[in-house]
Amino acid sequence: MKKIMSVLVLVLSATSTVWAQQESETITKSLKVNENNKEFWFCLCNINGDVEVESYSGNTIEVVLEKQVSGRSADIVKQGMDDLQLHIEEEVEYAKVMMVSPDQILEEKDDPLDCSWNWNRNRNRNYRGPKYRYRFDYKIRVPNGISVKVSTVNNGDVSVKGVGGNLYAGNVNGDVTVEGAGSDTKATTVNGVVEVDFEQMPSEFAHFETVNGNILVTVPAKADGVYNFETQWGKIYSDLDFDSKIAPKLEKTSGGMGSTKYKFKGANGYQVGKGGPVLEFETLNGDIRIK
Repeated sequence: MKKIMSVLVLVLSATSTVWAQQESETITKSLKVNENNKEFWFCLCNINGDVEVESYSGNTIEVVLEKQVSGRSADIVKQGMDDLQLHIEEEVEYAKVMMVSPDQILEEKDDPLDCSWNWNRNRNRNYRGPKYRYRFDYKIRVPNGISVKVSTVNNGDVSVKGVGGNLYAGNVNGDVTVEGAGSDTKATTVNGVVEVDFEQMPSEFAHFETVNGNILVTVPAKADGVYNFETQWGKIYSDLDFDSKIAPKLEKTSGGMGSTKYKFKGANGYQVGKGGPVLEFETLNGDIRIK
């Protein structure tokens, strides 16, 4: 029995030192903003790591990136540091930041703010599995009037504070937190909590969505608008007094093989006050709370 225990200890010790080599680098960039209004967009596409965005009264976008790579040896870590690079696009109507590597192929999209990458299946490295691990952690300051679209995928959360323009904040395996929203907002994740605090109501719409997690939204005292809810296994809690139920709309959609399908939209829609934006809440395994 003692011999077996000794072998297990040795195996665990060896496993813990596999990724012992590590290197990090701090990268700072200042990006120009042509017009400090919601027509100008800042876009950040991340894969591994945190994204923190905060507004300020300046006229440039200040990017601070903590780049970290770990691996089994110093040579592998150096390869990762060389492979993974920061890519920046500065145009008249937007500025975009994303990571590029030999594993990813960048393609021009119809929407310049599209965050999709294509996997480079022709890459020949002659190894099985990743040689190194990495994370990109961003801390960003943006002018308080511009619009923002930011996202990450793994091993990180997305937090945004004080953005005055339109906001799209997305994640896959992590939380999305927004403070002081003041315009049209879309906040989504798959495995995580969506929490949004509105300083003032959006002008036209807001959309909140998660699959495994809760949606927590705080609205101003005067919160006129249409509230649409969709949840499979969760419950809905609200401090608001809903004035009336909205009649669902029959929406025409295209089906397979040229067929036409119809579905009801807004089956759980409620009006608060008169008029106002449309707020949509959607979750599968989680509760919805409005306060």
